[in-house]
Amino acid sequence: MIPDLSGSPFLSFNGEDPLLYAASQAIGPRELKDEDARDTARRAYLRNPNPSSHDIGKVVCRARRTVDLYIADLRAAVQMEFDLKLYRMQKLGVPKDRIANRFGSLQQSISKHLQLLARLPKVVNSDLKKGFTVSQVAGKHGWPESLVWSLKLNEENDKRRYQELQWGIRTWDDWRWTDCDKRFGDEWPGRIPAQLIAHILYYFSKQNDLVIDPMAGGGVTADT
Repeated sequence: MIPDLSGSPFLSFNGEDPLLYAASQAIGPRELKDEDARDTARRAYLRNPNPSSHDIGKVVCRARRTVDLYIADLRAAVQMEFDLKLYRMQKLGVPKDRIANRFGSLQQSISKHLQLLARLPKVVNSDLKKGFTVSQVAGKHGWPESLVWSLKLNEENDKRRYQELQWGIRTWDDWRWTDCDKRFGDEWPGRIPAQLIAHILYYFSKQNDLVIDPMAGGGVTADT
C-alpha cells in the first residue's frame, strides 16, 4: 500500500506517464542497453511509484523480475517514507480516519498497516541501546532526527530531556537563542527555534494537552 507521495499531478499520454510513453515511442525499445533500461525504469518510478513493475517492464522490454531488481532500493525508500509518515502521525495522536483521508486509503487498511508498524522502532531502539548517537542512528536508518529523539527520550522526564538536548530549562521569561536547532523542523522562511516551542510547552501546557499550530510551516512545533 504505497500512495503517490509526490504531491504533483503528471501529464499523461495515452494513460501513461510521459517518460514511459516516450520510452515506448523510442526507436527500437528492444535494443535498449541494460544501463538505459535500468535508468529509464528508475527515473519513471521516481516520477510516479504507482505503475507496476509489469507495466514498466512492457515499455523497456524487460521482465517484471528484472524491473523489480532495478527499483528495489527505490521501492524500499518510498515504503519507508510512507511508513515514517504514518508512524509520526500516529505518535502525534492524529485520528486514524484523518490519516486515512490524508492518504486516500480506507481506515481499515490504515489500521492494519499501523499494527505492522509496531515493530518499526525496534531496530532503532536496539542501536540506541548499543550506544550509537541519535545522529548516527538517524543516518543509518533514514529517520528524521526528531523522531529518533522521541524514541530515545520517551521514558525520560522533561528535565532529563532538556539536559540530553543540551538546552537547559530557562526559568525567566526573557528567552533568547542565537539560532534554530536544526534537529527539529525543516528549512523554512521565518523558522523559529525549537527551544522556544519547548519552553512554551513546558511552562504553559500539561501532559496530553491538545496543542494546535495553525501555521504549521516547517513543522518545528510538531517535531518538538
